[in-house]
Amino acid sequence: MLDRKEVLRYLGCRTENALLERMAVQAEKLVLQAAAPVHVFRRTAIRVEDDTTHVGTTALVSRDLAAHLNGCREVYLLALTLGPGIDRLIRRSEVADPPMVPVLQACAAVYTEFCADEIQKSLEAQAGRCGLYLRPRYSPGYGDFSLENQRFFFDSLEITKRIGVFLTDSFLMIPCKSITAVLGLSEKGTQCHVGKCMSCKLNKCPFRK
Repeated sequence: MLDRKEVLRYLGCRTENALLERMAVQAEKLVLQAAAPVHVFRRTAIRVEDDTTHVGTTALVSRDLAAHLNGCREVYLLALTLGPGIDRLIRRSEVADPPMVPVLQACAAVYTEFCADEIQKSLEAQAGRCGLYLRPRYSPGYGDFSLENQRFFFDSLEITKRIGVFLTDSFLMIPCKSITAVLGLSEKGTQCHVGKCMSCKLNKCPFRK
């Protein structure tokens, strides 16, 4: 079952709402039926210099990404999608049941994060067996890491060929519930972790909930 509180948070609901909760129960069932999660990842060497992360012959210019990967010599590149069924479900609801659309969107977003978290746990276990620590996910669109960098992920992971996700001219992904991310591998642990947001002083950190 999806985290119901997280679904309601995506909907901007901060108090008990019986109607939204009933809709969320129904939407969750529909999303889980329609979704077909698939992913692809690759481990690769990197070199961080100033505000640039070098991955092979590609230079990713982002001060925030470089700071996040400081101390890392390798990363995992990751792409994940819930598949086209979610898009079809939302299109049908736009005609048949418009009020359900934002609830479906919220449930699909939470399920996307759940799937990504499960993959991250698996990669973290792999890293641990090598004596390494895994940094949290960092995606295009976070901080100054431009969405234009989506093209790098698509080329590096052959995303369209391998999991059927397409990139638009405005760097949005189709199916819509798809993500790309980089996860740093470090020889030392890091204090930046999604579970410690409430005690963290970095108010602009993209991992803050």
